[in-house]
Amino acid sequence: MPSPTPLVAGPAVTRDSTAFETRDKDKVSFWEKTALGAGYLAKFYGDNGVKSLTIPFYQMVLKVDPALLGLVLAIPRLWDAITDPIVGMISDNCRSRFGRRKPIIVLGALLQALAFGAIWMVPTGLSQRATVTYLAVTLIVFYTCFSIFSVPLMSLTYEMTADYKERTRVSAFGGFFGKIGELTYSWVFWAANLAVFGSVMHGMRAVGWTIALCIMGLVGMIPGLLVRERQFQRAARQPKVHFVPALKASFGNRAFLVLIGFTICQVIAGMLSSNIDYYLLVYHMNAGDIVEGTKWKGVLSAGFAIVGIGAIYPVNLLANRCGKRTTLFIVFGMNLVGGVAKWFIYNPGNPWKILLDPLLCGPAWTAVNVLQYSMLADVCDDDELRHGLRREGMLGSLFSWIQKTGFALAFFGAGLALNFVGFNAALGGAQSHGTILGMRLMLAGSITLWSILAIGLLCFYPISKKRAYETRDLLEARRGSSTSA
Repeated sequence: MPSPTPLVAGPAVTRDSTAFETRDKDKVSFWEKTALGAGYLAKFYGDNGVKSLTIPFYQMVLKVDPALLGLVLAIPRLWDAITDPIVGMISDNCRSRFGRRKPIIVLGALLQALAFGAIWMVPTGLSQRATVTYLAVTLIVFYTCFSIFSVPLMSLTYEMTADYKERTRVSAFGGFFGKIGELTYSWVFWAANLAVFGSVMHGMRAVGWTIALCIMGLVGMIPGLLVRERQFQRAARQPKVHFVPALKASFGNRAFLVLIGFTICQVIAGMLSSNIDYYLLVYHMNAGDIVEGTKWKGVLSAGFAIVGIGAIYPVNLLANRCGKRTTLFIVFGMNLVGGVAKWFIYNPGNPWKILLDPLLCGPAWTAVNVLQYSMLADVCDDDELRHGLRREGMLGSLFSWIQKTGFALAFFGAGLALNFVGFNAALGGAQSHGTILGMRLMLAGSITLWSILAIGLLCFYPISKKRAYETRDLLEARRGSSTSA
């Protein structure tokens, strides 16, 4: 089958104010958005649940060295460099009668549930080397299964609608369910410490398997069972997506490169600040009391989640009125102020002052979580306009791999940074003044730097609301609407 002719230019389109309104055929129902968004609760626990639980469980309870733990968390995510693009290409080329995304989502949800539960079944009494080996093997298995689930889920998100504004509304539902995960995940280890379980080991296994079966499995399958694929019939008639040409096209797209740069800025922040607030809460503000520090980490995470949920509608409204890039400029201005404020917030005294942190920085995380998927959907249209193929799976998998690998390296970098400033878990709350000072500098400085770099990068993002609608019109003039067979 010959490749479709790329269409990269066209006549200027004269528009009135109603031309940017969402057409009825581009709207996605509330219940379908909800079903898609539910999958992002499982995705959140895949992205963040492992990190949030392995740090207190493997490092604080099983006493694994923080730098070694960071390395173990990083290595399996580097494996995503292989699995994510492979799954993306398989998803783009799948021709099953159920669709190219949905069957893979259901399979991935079942597999990741089993793999997530296995992480917490580490036998007791092992040496540190054996414990680390067990964790590394189970993480590699889990993240392979997680790729099978998450890559087609994100690809399905990008192709839900052809409308610039509706894409943000669709992504907002994923952001909402992600915030539900954020509201709950930091309480998981606290729950595992409840006396009813008898020991932390038993508690971690019980809670871990509950999350695995109920969230990673059952909730994860919902998008694959209830969401309709809109691009499948047409995409099934296009030539197969090949890896090398897709790779070259992706990294030749300016908008895609800006989004990658944006993600690297997040990595820079994460490398120096990943869970530093947790360590300051435990070892600086609560004198080494892990349970008390974990409780306040739960309060902090709940604060971020509540602020994040409250910010979803304003971010959505602002993005659809002023544009996605302008919205990010505004929230990262707030984040810059919040980064400086962290220097003053994370000190002993009234612990409730930590809630200033989510008030200042929470909207930025919400905007990133909501808008990056919406913006990548716009990039997928831009890619089709230039090259004539729908490649949501490939573009999404490359973006996801860079994002996940970056954060995995951030865990490793954070572990090295903790060792560099002299952190020693055996000292409990008796950490040196230099160690506490170093952690405070990493936390405040990295968020401030991230905000400055992100604002600078956004100046180069080329897809405006006007350009996105013109791209849609040019595509539909060539091959029909996104809902057509």
